[in-house]
Amino acid sequence: MKTTFTIVASFFFAALALTAPAAGKVIATFEEADSAEAWYSVNDGVMGGVSTGGCKLTDDGTLKFSGNLSLKNNGGFASIRTKSKPMDLSGTTAIAVEAKGDGRTYWVDLRGSRQMRASSYRAYLETTASEWKEIVIPIKDFKQQAFGRQFRGRPLNLKEVRSIGFTLADKKAGPFELEVKSVRAVAEGEAPAKPKAKAKAKGKAKEKKKRGTTIVDVAQEAGGFKSLLAAAGAADLAGALSGDGPLTVFAPTDDAFAKLPKGTVEELLKPENKEKLAGILKFHVISGRVSLAKALEAGEATTLQGAKIGVKFADGRVRIGPAALVKADIAASNGVIHVIDQVLLPPDTTAEPLGPQALIELAIDRGVPLFNSGNTAGCAAVYELACQALRVMPGVPKNSRADLANALEKIRAEESSREQAWILRKALDKTFARLDDDTK
Repeated sequence: MKTTFTIVASFFFAALALTAPAAGKVIATFEEADSAEAWYSVNDGVMGGVSTGGCKLTDDGTLKFSGNLSLKNNGGFASIRTKSKPMDLSGTTAIAVEAKGDGRTYWVDLRGSRQMRASSYRAYLETTASEWKEIVIPIKDFKQQAFGRQFRGRPLNLKEVRSIGFTLADKKAGPFELEVKSVRAVAEGEAPAKPKAKAKAKGKAKEKKKRGTTIVDVAQEAGGFKSLLAAAGAADLAGALSGDGPLTVFAPTDDAFAKLPKGTVEELLKPENKEKLAGILKFHVISGRVSLAKALEAGEATTLQGAKIGVKFADGRVRIGPAALVKADIAASNGVIHVIDQVLLPPDTTAEPLGPQALIELAIDRGVPLFNSGNTAGCAAVYELACQALRVMPGVPKNSRADLANALEKIRAEESSREQAWILRKALDKTFARLDDDTK
């Protein structure tokens, strides 16, 4: 049986102020910088996926959850959540989220004190592209799920809620962005909170800033990028290049596209090749506003496609992968453009699913640094999902499956994330030893 369980290793922090919630009270706002350690991300990378996702505090006092969703290597989810902390929601009947999305459907996640980390109570959060909305979700709409599958579990106990988060797993590859202004627990019949005057003023300033000269505007005005713009339109990426960003684009000229074998561009522009075209274009884009100096200092950059591209000085030229740099640091309101003389083609990232040994090695490789840095909850989350995956993977001995199940049961009764991590680590080590014996 092929497993599709994946998790990520990297953890990012952003700001969130949590108060002890009562009926009709705000439980999450993002204007105070001193609450930056409240959130971390859990994506599909640790078990083979290549999706990226994290969150950061914006200058407008909001939390921006963004990244790139990839379906490669059995991946397909990105999420952020708060660290476990008592959040008694007794007396409330709905969760109100004030957010601006990208038109995609997210989940709001609630986690209690007596459930495995891999599961949560989820409800849909439907967004409208570039539009702020106050979305009120009845508590009854939250259903218990694990690994994207709904199952019958005990009803959500509002008194036991300890964490809230957001997940994207809509099986649509590509960049995403969800900006959240506040999260509230509300009582039946209560009107949603009105945006603060300060937030309104900042929002207007931001919208004004958006009307600046975007990456697409710069490319159109400069000329010489007709093929790139046509390709971005065919792949439905023109909107992303005109959005808030910031993004950094390695932009091939029309001459660069002309170097491709005859008929290649025409073939890629066909509707049936839309996904392939999108992958190629995303290999030319990285998140953030990255100057040439910073790119050279780093030596490489992770693209929105998921693969990395090298940036170095060689043979008297700056090289972006195999391409030569033509012009650098062209500023746009939502990012920066570096012009290159070749179309970059991403590497083939198709890979066989991880086997049991490789999965354990990867989970420990990701978990140990988290544990040593004091993020024992993150380490326990990595180990837990690895144990869950191993229970259904081919090649895992029956007695090891029993040990893994026993460890997963033990951590439900253990409050300390440090102890949870050790319980799970011992089960992983024991399983690995049996696998190693079987392969000798």
